[in-house]
Amino acid sequence: MRVFATLCFLVSIASTTQANPRPFIATYSANIDLLIDVPATATRTLNRTDSDTWLFESHASAIFAKQTERSELHLTETGWSPVRYRYDRTLLGRARSIAIEFDKNAQRVTTIAKGEPWVQPWEAGVQDRLSYQLQLRNDLANQKESLDYRIADGGQIKHYRFKRLGEEQLTTQAGTFTCERLQLERQGQQHTTLLWMAKSLDYLTVRLIRIDADGKEHILNLKSLEFLD
Repeated sequence: MRVFATLCFLVSIASTTQANPRPFIATYSANIDLLIDVPATATRTLNRTDSDTWLFESHASAIFAKQTERSELHLTETGWSPVRYRYDRTLLGRARSIAIEFDKNAQRVTTIAKGEPWVQPWEAGVQDRLSYQLQLRNDLANQKESLDYRIADGGQIKHYRFKRLGEEQLTTQAGTFTCERLQLERQGQQHTTLLWMAKSLDYLTVRLIRIDADGKEHILNLKSLEFLD
């Protein structure tokens, strides 16, 4: 089922440079597919927990459904580096959880789902499903040409690539912004994902649209943003 698929691609808020990421809380509205379209809300937060560890969290909810993701990560000279990731979802009373540990010292990534572990080699630059979103914002701010990411997901490495489609002015409940428009490209994908990221908000995503193979659209819009520093 495609429940919360749109919310999973929500791109986070971070600062324009690696040196000074800003803690924040951002709220989005969305419509998702639970056999029929229903309204949903999503909240993203980024906080520093100690001198070198950050916590990036996502909470999404709709009728009969709830989803939480969290990534503990470090910020290094080369970018964001995840330490552990957790995903929890409840849908119509059925629960699903995934936990991933990134152990650089032991050179392994361990994924646990349904009580079963999968172990794969640790690779420099590999992200989780939240941390890559911080890295994308950082790369846009620093005008990096290639927006290509390797994601540890389900015991394998998946490749996400973003294509630039030019600038466009966009209005949401949060205001009007000049945005860079991106398209997500993934091998074997059966839908189209488009993002609008506002340069004046340090490349915050202000809108996301996912278009299914049957033409159905799922839309995510920024409602509010607060920096916590």
